[in-house]
Amino acid sequence: MGKWIKTRPKGEGESAQEACRPTSDKDELKIEREAFEKIKGIISPRLGIEISHFDMISSISAVKRRSLLSKETTYEVNVDIEIPEGSAGPEGELEGEIAAALETIGSSFLKIIPSVKLHPMEKSKLDVLMSKHVFSPQNPSIPILVVASGKGGVGKSSIAVNLAATYAAMGKKPGLIDADVYGYSLSSMLGIKERPNTVDSMLIPASAWGIKAVSLGMFAPDNKPILWRGPRLSRAFSQFINKTLWDDIGILIVDLPPGTGDMMISCAQMLPTSSCLLVTTPQISASLVASRSAVAFAKFNEKILGVVENMAFSEEGGKNAFPFGRGGGEKAVEILSEASGRHIPLLAKIPLDSDISMLCDEGRPAVLNEDGSLRSTRLARLFSSLAEKIENLVKADEIL
Repeated sequence: MGKWIKTRPKGEGESAQEACRPTSDKDELKIEREAFEKIKGIISPRLGIEISHFDMISSISAVKRRSLLSKETTYEVNVDIEIPEGSAGPEGELEGEIAAALETIGSSFLKIIPSVKLHPMEKSKLDVLMSKHVFSPQNPSIPILVVASGKGGVGKSSIAVNLAATYAAMGKKPGLIDADVYGYSLSSMLGIKERPNTVDSMLIPASAWGIKAVSLGMFAPDNKPILWRGPRLSRAFSQFINKTLWDDIGILIVDLPPGTGDMMISCAQMLPTSSCLLVTTPQISASLVASRSAVAFAKFNEKILGVVENMAFSEEGGKNAFPFGRGGGEKAVEILSEASGRHIPLLAKIPLDSDISMLCDEGRPAVLNEDGSLRSTRLARLFSSLAEKIENLVKADEIL
């Protein structure tokens, strides 16, 4: 009898398959590996995450059954799934979905008899796994990008969403925090309607378009306003950072509210390794206000990464028009370069594009096709260039 047993949690840099110890013969092991590939992406209805996460697939074994009455080769495939406790929701359909996936392994000469068992995960094992998956703000391998502006109405959230979507299409596994408590919008812009699930009192971010995201908008039914003051805002942001299972993200993007108040200070204190991306519009007066946020970040020894000028131009009759004036991005660069003592680059000029508002209202980032791939538009190319510039700056010695 073959048994492909996961005897320990995954090690760093180790795949889920490598954490399984094969003890079967060649044919049985092939079936077991194929079974793992078939079921690893199935979503737990209770948790909203793949069952290959948190070592939930505890064992897979294939047992060959011989029959003199049939020409088919029959294997009984036994799968044990451990479900973490601590979250409400049904798992009844999970067994059926796993069994159906296993049956697709069969062919005209091969028959699969699935056997699926669900078990509660032991608290001791869950505690060990949670400690491995908790996000550390001091982890130098995960860049943290704070998208900020001292002024509202500059399109900061649309920049954050489309930048995250670009990274997702590039395979970078972005996380996204909506820290704009009073003006939360990221959940609707991503088309997320459900509340985040929990495991062992830890939030599991909602997922859409390859982006893991949390927002207070996910907890506020019917678009109700949030009427909170400073200390409670800080606690909410702390939970988004320290009590959320960001797991294997490649970059964390934080969409800050306008101004230099409680959330900006909390962000600077809780994310000391973050870099600031300032968003402004072409108006000089807007750039003066927006620059205050980045200057405030610099006072906390935060790194000012660069400036994005949003709504920089529009296309009219085949030519660029400038409905909001010109020079705001350059003015912000001048102010921040003087304040920081080093050159701060103007990383992008994003046009006034109707797709940004129309598609975000539909719950899809403007840079993505319906299948999640990058669109072949000027806007998508601008965001791809911006994402690459940010990545290069973060890797550079002067930023690190």
